[in-house]
Amino acid sequence: MKYLLPLLLLVLECSSLSGLAAAEPQTAPKERTKTTIQSDYGDFDYKTRKGIFEGNVVVTDAQMNLKSDKMIVYLGEKDNAVNKVEAIGSVEILHDGKTAYADNAVYNKDTGVILLTPKPGGERPRIKDEKGNIVRGNEIVINRNDNTMKAVGRVELEYTPNGKADFFGPKSGTSTNATTTVTQ
Repeated sequence: MKYLLPLLLLVLECSSLSGLAAAEPQTAPKERTKTTIQSDYGDFDYKTRKGIFEGNVVVTDAQMNLKSDKMIVYLGEKDNAVNKVEAIGSVEILHDGKTAYADNAVYNKDTGVILLTPKPGGERPRIKDEKGNIVRGNEIVINRNDNTMKAVGRVELEYTPNGKADFFGPKSGTSTNATTTVTQ
């Protein structure tokens, strides 16, 4: 299981949009990154401290890219910092060679949890790495505070060996580019 952790972790880091970046020591000045949000429609309600972006939402940041049909950003009352982000519909999050796909993604800054879920009757969320390895579950819970990931409900892992050996060791003179599916 310890070898699956790098595959299973998808860390969203978007310092200026959602406060997802890890805290830095106070002695070092915090480098500000530019975050761009594009959508067909955008609205911000200062009373409710909520921003809504709809239609072809694209978030570009130095740390990650996000696409969705709709995104709702909630700001805290005390510090105006983002404390919750909801991405709704055809969510795609690209970070560090890994891509997460879900119908919905919710990030809660207070808990550090990112929850990937399907819509009713929709496709299960999944995370895919650059080698084609995929993990699926009925829900995927990523905890940024303790660097853990949990797939819940009918977990499936598609693992492609790196070409050096398959699960049972190298086969002399044969290709080891096989795919193994593990389900729970």
